[in-house]
Amino acid sequence: MNRWLKVAAGIALAGVGLYVIVGEQMAGVSANAMVNAQVVIVRAPVDGVLNLRVRNLGTRLDANEPLGTVTDPRPDELRLTDLRQTLALAEADLRRLEDLTSALVTSRAAYVQQSQDYGTGRTRQVEARLAEANASLEAAQARLREADATSRRATDLARQGIQTAADFNRARATFEVAGQEVEAARNRIVYLTIEAEAARRGVFLGDSYNDAPSSQQRVRELDQRIGELSAEVRERNRRIAILEAVIDEERVRLARFRDAVITSPAPGVLWEVMTGSGEYVRRAQDLLRLVDCSTTLVTASVREAVYNRLKVGDAVQFRLFDDGRVFDGVVARLAGSGAETIYRSLAVGPSAEHLKRFDVAISVPALASDPALACAVGRTGRAVFAGRPLDALRRLMALFGLF
Repeated sequence: MNRWLKVAAGIALAGVGLYVIVGEQMAGVSANAMVNAQVVIVRAPVDGVLNLRVRNLGTRLDANEPLGTVTDPRPDELRLTDLRQTLALAEADLRRLEDLTSALVTSRAAYVQQSQDYGTGRTRQVEARLAEANASLEAAQARLREADATSRRATDLARQGIQTAADFNRARATFEVAGQEVEAARNRIVYLTIEAEAARRGVFLGDSYNDAPSSQQRVRELDQRIGELSAEVRERNRRIAILEAVIDEERVRLARFRDAVITSPAPGVLWEVMTGSGEYVRRAQDLLRLVDCSTTLVTASVREAVYNRLKVGDAVQFRLFDDGRVFDGVVARLAGSGAETIYRSLAVGPSAEHLKRFDVAISVPALASDPALACAVGRTGRAVFAGRPLDALRRLMALFGLF
């Protein structure tokens, strides 16, 4: 009985050993796996001379950390020069318009004074004529009174038969003429009164001249011209204000493109220096290559049989050589064989042996969040895509630091 128990135990032990050996060998294990990360290229923002502050490869960098400066010793100021010339011409034109306006204002003042003097003199002249007309009326009225008296005496004498008919008719005609002279004098006063009132308002009536003197007409012409020049002056001032604003913007633009600070776009490691300090670089020229530590991933190659069983999202276990910790991850990308082009944006390219197998990219969040391993680009390890019989034992040994 004991003999058969021993035989059964031996067979069971052999079966377990065979299962372990076959399971360990048949599990989906990568031939090699490597910590990798995306590479960021820092380019020159402007033309100028490069001055790098960070030069040592492998230097750890924080996000937005200054890496150097680019200074343009010969900035293109052609546009600024053209704007300044345009501004100078506009200011000269403005001064010309202001001088012309000042000259016209002076001329207008002279014409205004001349018009006022003319108006005053003309009004006094009309008032003098009005006074003369009043005197003439009084003289005509006096002659009328004399003619009336003479006419009455002639009538009385004619009735008495003392005076001849010719003398009576002559006296009667003299009376009528005197009456007409009085009427004419009164009409003359009315006419001159109307002319005097118009003159006091600045309107001068007459047949041989306009309603306003030439000086007053000239004042109106000058007012119109001064108004036009004032509009042009306001337009020049607006143009100058716009040019000054554009010049200020151009100065700011030149200042921004004369000196530019180069900063790290993400936390990472200085991977490659593509040009040196003191060199003249062109805008958009490649200057530095940085490893973006926030994009850490694992690249591995597997056999075709393992590759064909994988899909994106499958669980993966990754362990670095000389490190007992096991990191959980997932399949992020299946690139297949000959995946050389996808490594152009990664820090470490594939080997010739790697390209003969099938490429798999693995996302390992715990690895990317570990400060010591987040930028451990180039470190190698092994990725397991299926569970193995001794995984539990390995975890236990790793817990006690024996694996």
